Amino acid sequence: MGDSSTSTVAGPGLHLRETGVETPLPPELTRSQSVDVVAMLTEMTPDEWLDRWRREVGPDPAGHTILTVDETTRSTAATTSNGPSFGGISLTTTTAPVAPDVVADTLETALTRPAPERELFVWVESLTPLSAGESTVPLLQTLRKLGESATVTAVCHAETGSVDTAIAELFDSVEVSEPVSARIERLRAENPTNFGYLRRHWRDTKQAIEQSTRSYPQARQLHADLEETETTPQSLGVALQALVELDVIELWSDTVGSNRYNLTTYDAELLDAVGESLANAETE
Repeated sequence: MGDSSTSTVAGPGLHLRETGVETPLPPELTRSQSVDVVAMLTEMTPDEWLDRWRREVGPDPAGHTILTVDETTRSTAATTSNGPSFGGISLTTTTAPVAPDVVADTLETALTRPAPERELFVWVESLTPLSAGESTVPLLQTLRKLGESATVTAVCHAETGSVDTAIAELFDSVEVSEPVSARIERLRAENPTNFGYLRRHWRDTKQAIEQSTRSYPQARQLHADLEETETTPQSLGVALQALVELDVIELWSDTVGSNRYNLTTYDAELLDAVGESLANAETE
């Protein structure tokens, strides 16, 4: 989920994607003759956004509303301009944090065009200035309401670990990496036994995985290759199961009896981060 350079294409609904991960614009937008587009930009300029739209989607939408956010200053003041270079496109510039009334005005501008069968596409380059202005929840709730009578597709972006669970639950799909510390705390809360074995034996477990020449070993096979260890095949198996829960490795599904672990999915960087977090916890 945060390791890919490109995320999945978003269909109708509300979608949360990770900042810095390329999110394709939905190709079906090319088939719509009545789509209204709202783009809330923090990095791209309006010109860059329009170039991307025309490159990936093609024809200009029926309506195009752009809100650019300047994060270098802190104010809720907003100014509106419709320069000739943007034709009929509505362009608004504001500064961070973005207040709820600025977001509401932006959506209202986009929805003023009469449309018997409206389709709305919303692109939020970063939720950070909206969250700072307490605008994220009102925006998502409004889009949910609009989705009851129109086709609404929204793609919002956020940094890893910057969106709490309550907000994430307002989305239909979430592709934002969860911080390692949060994964470990969830493991501790939901499966304290597995957490305890991993905390005690993560170094031996790491060694067993990295020295193995097997792709789909059982815990007893990995244990047999350890020369000096405090683990047993059973305790090593519990620690391995904890790594499955943390997405460090996966179970191999094509098996019966004892679990086999798919070491071809081993994420060494993630295990290093898990180990660092556990080691730091030991010294606290």
